[in-house]
Amino acid sequence: MVKVTTAGDSGSDGEGERIGSGFLIDADGHVLSNAHVVGDARSATITFEDGTTTEAEVLGRDESTDLAVLRVADPPESARPLPLGVSGPLVVGDPVIAIGNPFGLDRTATTGIVSALKRIIRAPNDFEIQNVIQTDAAINQGNSGGPLLDAGGAVIGINSQIATGSGGNDGIGFAVPIDTLRPVVNAIIRTGTPEHAWVGITGRTLTPDMARALGHPDHRGAAVVGVDDRGPAGRAGLRP
Repeated sequence: MVKVTTAGDSGSDGEGERIGSGFLIDADGHVLSNAHVVGDARSATITFEDGTTTEAEVLGRDESTDLAVLRVADPPESARPLPLGVSGPLVVGDPVIAIGNPFGLDRTATTGIVSALKRIIRAPNDFEIQNVIQTDAAINQGNSGGPLLDAGGAVIGINSQIATGSGGNDGIGFAVPIDTLRPVVNAIIRTGTPEHAWVGITGRTLTPDMARALGHPDHRGAAVVGVDDRGPAGRAGLRP
């Protein structure tokens, strides 16, 4: 587990910088964190558990999954990559561990369970991230980008957001599942740019009442209720 510090407009621990978490995934020096931790920076300062501080190149970011991939040229010998697990088999009640730097308190571990699955959160670019893991393990400012581990120590998600009424941990945190992130990580490492297949619409199941209101009582399927002008559907002229 590492601390990630980048220049920014504001930060959790100091004006003009962002401070979050991340973790090493291989011997080549690749580090994962959140896109909202890295922001628009081209480089970041990585602090390893032994206190070693080094610069990392930002290989790429994907705001649609709130992921950033960085690379350290020469990670310290004491740094151990975390194994990537699978999130598909998770069930509610599975034990989990969140590791990060909440409020700048290095190497903090909190425990909990998977409290819900298939949640939806809003990505930094306002897209939806689906199939998100909900946990009651304490997650606070500075935990962003840190790993959510299963009982065997494998990464099952990246801690990204909390739902809070107090501004702190209220027992509801969200991690983007590793099954969602793995192909994005591979694409960024390979090409620097992730690719997503998307249409750019918001749909809703077409009910009989909706079909009659639209003047098509015999139609079945889905209705287009929203169109993102940035997407293929908007460019093709599709409208709600």
